[in-house]
Amino acid sequence: MKNFLRFFMYFVIFAALGAAGAYLFSEKAGFWKAGQVPLLEGKSIAEAGELLKKRKLTLSVKGQEANSEIPEGHIIRQLAGSGNKIPAGSEVGVIVSRGKAEGILSIPSFEDQLLNEAKMTVANLDMKLGKVTWVHSDTVEKEKIIAQRPLPGSVNSSEINFIVSLGPYDVLYKCPSFVNMTVEAARTLSEELGIGLNEKGEGNKIVSQKPGEGEMIRRGDLVEVTLGSGRWMWF
Repeated sequence: MKNFLRFFMYFVIFAALGAAGAYLFSEKAGFWKAGQVPLLEGKSIAEAGELLKKRKLTLSVKGQEANSEIPEGHIIRQLAGSGNKIPAGSEVGVIVSRGKAEGILSIPSFEDQLLNEAKMTVANLDMKLGKVTWVHSDTVEKEKIIAQRPLPGSVNSSEINFIVSLGPYDVLYKCPSFVNMTVEAARTLSEELGIGLNEKGEGNKIVSQKPGEGEMIRRGDLVEVTLGSGRWMWF
């Protein structure tokens, strides 16, 4: 009986030593088909790479994100959970911090706003007004914003630039004669020329005007006309 017990103890010890040797051999030779994924979050890329290397796994950076809590170059999250077992030689994907997001602003659209109104909004957003470029436009009213840079949306810049309308180009005319024209005819002609009539008095005909015939006027100017009931003058 004693011999049997002694033989059994030797067998157990021998089996244990053999198992330990086999484990060490397979560990050195990389025969394990699965590796346990360690916790990588918060660790630097170098630290994570070393941890994975010991488990026959490799590190793969899948992207970067701004993060105010995780330092730049450290791992925000891992795509394979810690404690999971995956085949040896597999990649463990991670998302890495690019540091704190600074100066990210959401810029509204300023197009078709008056410049003075836009300036107030820019100040309220703690932004800086950059270059203001003035250009003529036949479609956008004077002092309204035609375009902006940066475009509306989230940007890193704290400065904004505007293109602002000067209104249409000046168009010069020699003032026509409205004298002896009916009010209706004078109004039609002034609309075609883009000028206004400042009508004084009463009547259905023009008896005088200021500025006079042949004087230079601009589109948008007013011509003062005096109404009356005078007769047509024939030349």
